[in-house]
Amino acid sequence: MNTPYLLTDKQMQDFLINGYLVLQPISLDANFHSSIFTQTLSIFNDEGNPGNNILPRIPQLQNVFNDPIVSGALESLLGPKYTMQPHRFPHLTKPGTEDQPWHKDSYFLYPKPLRHHQLRYVMAMYYPQDVPLEMGPTAIRPRSQYDAADWVYDRNKTPPEDVDIKTDKQHDVRMVCTAGTVVLIHYDIIHKGTANRTKDSYRFMFKFQFNRLEEPTKPTWNHDPTNAVYDAADAGLLQPIVKHVWNWMMGGTMMIQQSSTEQDIINWKIQLHNKDSETRLNAAYNLALSNEYHVLIEQLSNNKEIYRLEAAYALTACRYNKNVINELQTVLKKEEKNEDQAYCIAFIFSEMGSIALETLPLLVHVLEITDSWLVKKYCCQALGTIQSNNQNDVDIVVRCLIHILLDRDQQLDTVNRSHARITAALSLANIGAKAAEATLVLKDALYFDQNRYVNGNALLALERIGTSEALKIVLDYLKTSRWCAKTNASSLF
Repeated sequence: MNTPYLLTDKQMQDFLINGYLVLQPISLDANFHSSIFTQTLSIFNDEGNPGNNILPRIPQLQNVFNDPIVSGALESLLGPKYTMQPHRFPHLTKPGTEDQPWHKDSYFLYPKPLRHHQLRYVMAMYYPQDVPLEMGPTAIRPRSQYDAADWVYDRNKTPPEDVDIKTDKQHDVRMVCTAGTVVLIHYDIIHKGTANRTKDSYRFMFKFQFNRLEEPTKPTWNHDPTNAVYDAADAGLLQPIVKHVWNWMMGGTMMIQQSSTEQDIINWKIQLHNKDSETRLNAAYNLALSNEYHVLIEQLSNNKEIYRLEAAYALTACRYNKNVINELQTVLKKEEKNEDQAYCIAFIFSEMGSIALETLPLLVHVLEITDSWLVKKYCCQALGTIQSNNQNDVDIVVRCLIHILLDRDQQLDTVNRSHARITAALSLANIGAKAAEATLVLKDALYFDQNRYVNGNALLALERIGTSEALKIVLDYLKTSRWCAKTNASSLF
């Protein structure tokens, strides 16, 4: 495989601000893209949409993501241990297709009220044919990836009051592009498919999803050390968010010091209830970076969900403040049966990572006693990002995740219950070799769980465990399974 072309500081900063990056692979020619288009059209005509099975049906698609420009960008954004998720989809826009509504993608059709401002998921969109304006290019709303409102696409659902459904035509970007273009987008950016106004032109877009498996400890792109401090003055209202995410991706080990006046603090507290979502988030993050965290913790008990979510996102920027972690633990102990507060605090700890190591016993306790599968889901997420070097801690965490994986009553398999198992399997993959105790349970989940995304993450976890026993299970499964979750460890296939 060719050496990856890593992104520059400027490209990374542009992505954190605008939420997308347009790439042109250098290892693939026009014949390759034409072949992908032809094969896909034939499959659609003969069998219909293969959905998640598109990669095993057209294995050559992996060459797109092995290209040094594309793989280098993914490594830069997600770290060298990124993986391809088991959900992928070829979208076909036929002549006469109308505009989609603006939306954020769900997580494999599962709701996730708190997503990720810190960069954990990236979506790749590959176009095997030219896409002129009249063919219905993907439209993207730059800088929308941090919006906390629920933008999940549902034709039968009335948009919440906090969602501005007006089209900002001045700033929307339509991805008019040439054959072979790959667009990387922040997973949570607002986007839509647009109308195909042609008479006979078919437009394919292949959607693949990637996520990081390890917390950042240093820059994973072509970083210039003289740019270590980035003020993000070019980010407008997103400035404090981008400053925080940049510091996190740099592997920063100390809290950002931000000077602010008493009047600034007063203004930001007032703006927490502004009608404009960007203004509210700007205020929340500025308060977090100014060590004014008490008001944000108070917001976690607000009756209005959007205020709770925005406060939770901002509190992740307090990850180096032990007082914040202690106060959040106090609240969680008191409100462990309060779903709205408990899942928000579990999410905050999950985004803090191993800095919040002291919260592990409380998270394990809440996971065991709560009746809320939403809370369990976020606790499982935290158990995958908060990693201990103490083997006793690891054993306790792995057993908790095993318990969630084994709890699969198919008759009572609610959406959040399923998503908790998906998350538990992914957290075991994050833990990797230390999760060897889970090998047989993961094998059981791989073969017998009826949720294909649990299957995919179980396969990934076994590969990451990496023992001879685990790898034999992986190889045996791949010999007999038509559908598989392709990871970036191509030596297995």
